[in-house]
Amino acid sequence: MGFVGYLWIGLLLSLASGKLLDRAQFNINNTHFDYVILGGGTAGLVVASRLSEDANVTVAVIEAGDFERNNPNVTNATGLGQAKDTRVDWQYESAPQVFAANQSLICSAGRGVGGSTLINGKSSCNSQINLWPSLGLEIDWNKLFAFSKKGEHFQPPSSNITALGASYLSSAHGFGGPLATCISPHMTAGDIHDIFNTTFQNVGIPPRDEFDGGELRGFGVQVATQDGLADIREDAARAYYYPVMDRPNLVMMVNTTGTRILWLQNSTGGIAVASAAEISSQNGQVSTIYADREIILSAGAIRSPAILENSGVGNPSVLSRHSIDVKVNLTSVGENLQDQTTITIEAATLQSFSGFPAFVAHTSLNDLFSSNASSIYNSTLAKLPEYAAAISAQNGGASNAAVQQHLLRTQLGLLLNSNTPASEIAPIVLGNVIGCVFWPLQPFSRGSVHINSTDKTTQPTINYNFYQFDFDGQMAVATARFVRKFLTTAPLSDIVNISTINPSFELVPEDASDEVWLDWIKTKSLFQPNYHHLGTCAMLPRTSGGVVDNDFRVYGTKNVRVVDLSVVPLQVAGHSTSLLYGIAEWASQKIRTA
Repeated sequence: MGFVGYLWIGLLLSLASGKLLDRAQFNINNTHFDYVILGGGTAGLVVASRLSEDANVTVAVIEAGDFERNNPNVTNATGLGQAKDTRVDWQYESAPQVFAANQSLICSAGRGVGGSTLINGKSSCNSQINLWPSLGLEIDWNKLFAFSKKGEHFQPPSSNITALGASYLSSAHGFGGPLATCISPHMTAGDIHDIFNTTFQNVGIPPRDEFDGGELRGFGVQVATQDGLADIREDAARAYYYPVMDRPNLVMMVNTTGTRILWLQNSTGGIAVASAAEISSQNGQVSTIYADREIILSAGAIRSPAILENSGVGNPSVLSRHSIDVKVNLTSVGENLQDQTTITIEAATLQSFSGFPAFVAHTSLNDLFSSNASSIYNSTLAKLPEYAAAISAQNGGASNAAVQQHLLRTQLGLLLNSNTPASEIAPIVLGNVIGCVFWPLQPFSRGSVHINSTDKTTQPTINYNFYQFDFDGQMAVATARFVRKFLTTAPLSDIVNISTINPSFELVPEDASDEVWLDWIKTKSLFQPNYHHLGTCAMLPRTSGGVVDNDFRVYGTKNVRVVDLSVVPLQVAGHSTSLLYGIAEWASQKIRTA
């Protein structure tokens, strides 16, 4: 089909209402595009928008969910978690966590045009990303920061909001991009910022005026992906897709799942060449859509490795269980899964609060362990060979123990030798309740995502291996102790009903051991994943367990790339949304200039 045919398809699929026909309403089978993007989430929409700026190329985006432009659970600028457990949430279920009371956990991920930006938030970190080149990556903080700012359109706060404690640095933001960000105009009113700020200072945490410049340690107000002027949540679709959806060379197919890649029979020099993608509608109709240049996986850290495995790219031992022929022997696919665990300590307050909770604090290893920080570092350092051997033994040959020990030592060194935060704490006051949600930022546990069925739309098996190593438990316990100390320190303690703190001092005494605290965390705290899952298609050297190279290209293929959080090799401080926008802008430039 010629280019005129592509334009006709794009025009046919565009409706004046701003909603496109789903794949079941139009026979897209056997059509050709230059680029086929599997996944219309955060990264997929950035890439689609940037590639389709060139009117001479055609782009198709395949998205399993629907348009959520007018979904109040998504658009509401004041609510938290309203879209969770609704149709825009995949609600994946993990395998039983054998190191955490054998419980299965629900893992939320955005489903719909906009992906997880339909349900989550934003921030990033400097010193950690600056170490990426030591792992074999070419990008560093300065480059990533520039790409992140390219996409941002920051809206400075009003004087009413700065009077409540909000602050910012112009140099930390972009002002000409498509993505609206702001400090929420609904920020919690009253003197709660000053109470939090003084209390954090009293437990050793300094104030911070800006979190988006790369340094995070401290307490302050964080920026949200929100259009403060329109008073609406700013998801990736609202920023990168809806403004350009009328481009005739950009086609969106909703309610359609990308299931696998089809290959040319004859490879070139042993390199696999993709020709098309197999897609499936909600009613089970299977079609083929051809990619004349490239196929780009942007289905996220859970789905992208599954698509590769269903396509014959992965560990032969995994593929053989489902009678899938090996196209590329790449044992690292689906390994290296990492996420953080969120825990909440809560209490009743003696006064009521309303507004959007925009506050956050980042604590360092020294903040959590004080004079014992070096001891924790040294004892953990001695255990790294044991940790690395365990990871290597479970990852199907993706990387050896020496590689894993280097990666773990990189993480550990950051925590001791820089201000890279060890934990994040988000104090939230709503009504007469305060909940301090917190999560250690650098877990050492490594999990996996692998297919488990010949049905290509079936959820893969997700195993986080939470709390596999005692270092992760130590970090969770230390942060929990710190948070309870925060709640019982003045002036915050003046408005907290201490007798209502959960866990109570009867359940977990003041002098409770690590074992008592960890038992509460694993069995009673209702901890859950942080939904910052990443690493399953890691950008690393192939010998280090990498799946993609510095051009986002899957090893052993000519024209398949992965652009989503699965390429990030190690957990990062802050929130992953800002990181992903920057990565997607970087990838878009690489693809366009290839």
